[in-house]
Amino acid sequence: MKGVLDVTTPGRWYDPISERWIEPRDTRTATPPRAEDDAVFERQRKLQIERIWRALVDCCARE
Repeated sequence: MKGVLDVTTPGRWYDPISERWIEPRDTRTATPPRAEDDAVFERQRKLQIERIWRALVDCCARE
């Protein structure tokens, strides 16, 4: 049978009026970043800033 469309594709469907496949908007399966993750990132950032600051102070103190 020529021209037969598979209208049972999971996650999308065929709209005969517009003659196109309709796909649902992306559903968010991934969980949004948690506050704990943000806190860990912020803590790492602060530690890196402190490490750079100490290195800069030590470098200037030697001169």
